Amino acid sequence: MIKQNKKGLVLVVAMVLMVVLLASCGGGGGAAGGGSPAAPPAGGGSAPGGSPAAPPSGGGAAPATIKIGIPNPATGPLASFGIGTPWAEKLVVDFVNKDGGIYIKDYDKKIPIEIFTPDTESSDVKAGEVAKQLVTNNGVNMLIARHTPATALPVSQAAETLQVPFVSLECPVDPWLAGGPYQWGFHAFWTVNEVCDMYMAMWKQLGYGEGTVVGGIFPNDPDGIAWKPIFEKKLPENGFKLVSVTPEMDNQEWTNAINQFKSAGVKIVTGVPITPLFASFAQQCVQQGFNFDIATCGRAFLFPSDAEAMPKEIIPKLSCEVWWSPWHPWKSALTGTTCPELADAYTKETGQPWSAPMGYKYAGVEIAVDALTRAQSLDPKTIVDAIGATDLDTMVGHIKYDPTTRVAPTMIVGGQWTVVDDPAAKNGYRAEIKIVYNANHPEIPLNGTLQIPK
Repeated sequence: MIKQNKKGLVLVVAMVLMVVLLASCGGGGGAAGGGSPAAPPAGGGSAPGGSPAAPPSGGGAAPATIKIGIPNPATGPLASFGIGTPWAEKLVVDFVNKDGGIYIKDYDKKIPIEIFTPDTESSDVKAGEVAKQLVTNNGVNMLIARHTPATALPVSQAAETLQVPFVSLECPVDPWLAGGPYQWGFHAFWTVNEVCDMYMAMWKQLGYGEGTVVGGIFPNDPDGIAWKPIFEKKLPENGFKLVSVTPEMDNQEWTNAINQFKSAGVKIVTGVPITPLFASFAQQCVQQGFNFDIATCGRAFLFPSDAEAMPKEIIPKLSCEVWWSPWHPWKSALTGTTCPELADAYTKETGQPWSAPMGYKYAGVEIAVDALTRAQSLDPKTIVDAIGATDLDTMVGHIKYDPTTRVAPTMIVGGQWTVVDDPAAKNGYRAEIKIVYNANHPEIPLNGTLQIPK
């Protein structure tokens, strides 16, 4: 009996020693190489001996890249907003990566940036889907939401749901705020109130005012829903009479609306239709003899390709807000690039004309890089706090977010399209915009005269 007990005791001791030995060797966990990771010193920084401190999340090796997701409408009715991606973004990314990337203190090293620009197909549903895929499949550290409420809102909301830091631009402030509240991102653009005030000031400069009838086109989408009540309130307060229609987004039949505008005596057309909507409206106005004086709209003809989609005789009647141009006096604090340099580089490299979103594409990545540089971390909350503290000169002006609204205002001026004969162009002419109204922001110079085309 005694001998059997001794053997049992020896066996138990041997098993205990084996467990201890396995634990001391890392036994399926711990740092690579079999040793325990060094504990970071108090207050962060590097561990003794110069090895990187463990990041706040407790992760190990540094990621190969810092990933930024930028859903973009490469196809569909908003495709003109997507032109210039990823060209503009890559200018900033390449500038940063040529020096190794952004220093991340958590890993004590510079990490290059990688961007992802999946197509939203101009769909709000698709925009939300690709934003979620960028987070769950690609593991992006940040999102950039852009390109009208149709795609900026679902990307912003996906970021909120998944608790991913984001920067939002190119969507009027009003509908963006209505899609909140937000805790994970910040927005930069102008308000519908501002654009409405500027439109009316332009019309008054042309001599319109008390009693002038304005025809409004406000589709039943986030932009139209945001714009319509503001125009319905402000135009009558300033002496204008508004007669509006609410077309479906795929509407191609305008006879009833044109007859309504004719009978009401409409002189000015306004609203926020998408390009295909206004193009079909303009074509039928020509066919049916509705000769309005001027059209001042958002979204419909902001860019050269959009203006050129209209009948040639209509183009000189088109005016709109101008968010960014080669004549804007801004300069990137990150790269030193100016607005004319950016526009000239694009035309030189692609043979295509500049367009307003280009400045915002560039600025979105500027803001992201600046926030990550100050954060020195890939911890999501640290990145959000760094975005909120932005105080930066960018390609679209100075960006500083209001801590309550989470919005940084950007500037708009008024532009009007002209027709320029160009034998090299597809139709023998091209559309060119001029800055014709800057009373709200005189630092942006005029280079044209606001007029009623004859």
